Amino acid sequence: MNNLFLAKSDVQLEETIVKHTKTLLQELDRLKVIYCNIPNLRCDLLEMACIYHDVGKINTKFQNKLLKALKKTDYLLEDMLPKAGEVPHGYLSCAFIPYKEILENKEEREIVAQAVYYHHKRSAASPKDLKETILYDLPKYYLSFKEAFPFFLAEPKANFKPYLNRRIRKQRNQEQAKQFVLVKGLLNKIDYAASAHIPVEIANPGLGNYVDKFLAVKYKSGRNELQNYLLENQKENNIVIASTGIGKTEAALYWIGNSKGFFTLPLRVSINSIYRRIESEINFKEVALLHSETESEYVKNDLYSIDYFEKTRQWSMPLTISTLDQILDFVFKEEGFEKKLATLAYSKLVIDEIQMYSPKMLACLLVALKEITDIGGNFTIMTATFAPFLSDLMVGKLNIPFKQPCDPFYKKLNGQVITRHRLIVKNEQLNIEDIVKNEIDQKILIIVNTVQKAQEIHDALKERDDVFLFHSRFTKMDRKAKEAAIQEMGKLENPSTGIWITTQVVEASVDIDFDVLYTELSDLNGLFQRMGRVYRNRILDHERVNVVVYDGGNDYPSGISYRDKYSVVDSSIFEISKQALQEYNSPIICTEELKMELIEKNYTTQRLEKSTYYNDVKEFLDILTSIEEYDEELDPRITDLREIFNETIIPYSVYQENQNTIEDLVAKYSKTLRIKATNAIREERAKLRDELYEFTVDIPQFRVANAKKLNREEQFLKIGSYESIKVIDYEYDSTVGLKYPNDKKLFSNSQIL
Repeated sequence: MNNLFLAKSDVQLEETIVKHTKTLLQELDRLKVIYCNIPNLRCDLLEMACIYHDVGKINTKFQNKLLKALKKTDYLLEDMLPKAGEVPHGYLSCAFIPYKEILENKEEREIVAQAVYYHHKRSAASPKDLKETILYDLPKYYLSFKEAFPFFLAEPKANFKPYLNRRIRKQRNQEQAKQFVLVKGLLNKIDYAASAHIPVEIANPGLGNYVDKFLAVKYKSGRNELQNYLLENQKENNIVIASTGIGKTEAALYWIGNSKGFFTLPLRVSINSIYRRIESEINFKEVALLHSETESEYVKNDLYSIDYFEKTRQWSMPLTISTLDQILDFVFKEEGFEKKLATLAYSKLVIDEIQMYSPKMLACLLVALKEITDIGGNFTIMTATFAPFLSDLMVGKLNIPFKQPCDPFYKKLNGQVITRHRLIVKNEQLNIEDIVKNEIDQKILIIVNTVQKAQEIHDALKERDDVFLFHSRFTKMDRKAKEAAIQEMGKLENPSTGIWITTQVVEASVDIDFDVLYTELSDLNGLFQRMGRVYRNRILDHERVNVVVYDGGNDYPSGISYRDKYSVVDSSIFEISKQALQEYNSPIICTEELKMELIEKNYTTQRLEKSTYYNDVKEFLDILTSIEEYDEELDPRITDLREIFNETIIPYSVYQENQNTIEDLVAKYSKTLRIKATNAIREERAKLRDELYEFTVDIPQFRVANAKKLNREEQFLKIGSYESIKVIDYEYDSTVGLKYPNDKKLFSNSQIL
């Protein structure tokens, strides 16, 4: 009986229910100290949920399960209900709550009862098993547990059904639903932290002070106009339009200040860069990195530990740099969504580069901002351009409150907005002759809309020894080397010259400063992102054109199709962008003000309302706002949050060249899966997995399916029980990347991928 009333089966800890409960209350106290003013939260209801959430574990079947796991079979309890199934402990915990003694009204009782009952996602229990366990099993242990449990414990009764009859939903009672999300969500957060033996929250040591020191040392300067604005508006929701290179990251960090913050960007490579900058250059160590390859990135930067990784996963760190998809899935309102939304209720969310998101992702983001602001959280959107139709949706359709300064923030020198670009638009397809004629002592950047087009241009210029290619269809190993090479040439102080041919992979992920840009038109937003890679940190000090845009002439540029399913941007938006630029067929200074003006004039609701893009955003908004909490019939059109239909493969030629290394890595990785996951083993596993994936390329799933049709699927590499990598016989070399077979029937209208 000394081992009775265990909460966990950890051999070293043998943690009791009483000890686990006290740990939860300690973490609740920690939360209240660090974030003492969580909006709308009834701390007394949360405390009650923490106290009673696990008391149902005193049942025979649960205790015997733990004792067997601990190999203490001599202590097994006699089961008086051998034919009954095990009832989830959360359900049984509700039998011990003294509802009427500690809770004033039915609404409060429903909140606590449902927070406890549903605190784990479990399959429904048989009503007969539930009732029998409460009547005939729990009473056996009630008195002895009551003596050990330092809180008021009611005698177990099966009379709590009235508090569970109807799930708490916003459609039924908005204020009760808001309170339930906070209580249930924070109960889950505290419970997971206590179980992992990590702090539920780590205090922010003063992010703004670190940024002050960084600016003083690196730039010998104080805060600029944008940074001061966000510092002064820390309590507001903000939409800030600011030009490239003005210090938006530092401004966002000032806005977060001493609060809990989440900083989001669209691309993993951008996130990794911001994370390393904050952790190493700004020297703020209480920062976490959250995306699908977090563990690997920590290992590469010699920062990995189980403790750090768990704090990252549990959102304990005061600042988290993340992809948006890791945060926003709560908008689907599936079981367990409350933990993320409750955390965001006392957090600040930064959204950078909003213009890069797909209609589906944008709709998720807008609905998330509505939910976050309704429950008490804050957001700041920072962007080089902000389309008016977004304001219309946020204000008119969703009623999201925000503050936006009248004027954008521009990069200035001696009080004047700097001029960086002289642009000309050509009504034709991209012309290689223009590039060949260009002065060779320049750093030339070519950006096209598709990988196939980039490879074609490279083939046309391959006789030159100063031409390089960079796109998404290289192995991770080769892509890493190419990214490092383009960044090296793109440094302002580097005197070397040459031609880099790229796709939109450089739009937001690579910090480079080239001399001249030749680009296909995609849309206005994409163009302005691309222009940010040329004269990024310089004033235009000559009369030459340094941005040449090709709009396709009488045809579309690569990657644009009237069949929007196959187009890199909506064809209507492309046409609007092409029309907006048609008057610039002779050189013109493209100022920051002109860029903003073009977006303001052309990306209005009136101009976009017939586009597929705009109507997709509206359609997904309607779907998302109609979702009821815990709806099991989720609309299949929105289940894939990021619209990523890629699969990781190894090109057959890469496999052949590295077969021994690859198979050795697979064997070593598989071996680590059979060993207890200590800190050292998990670190080794992450390193091995990272080394193995250096040989892989991500390609669309339909390309993998087509490889099978063409008998180009060579084999599977089995990695553990649940993971495998396909080896596909598509042409690959480290200079041009992966090429698809030239099969018009299979690949028509799909060359953009």
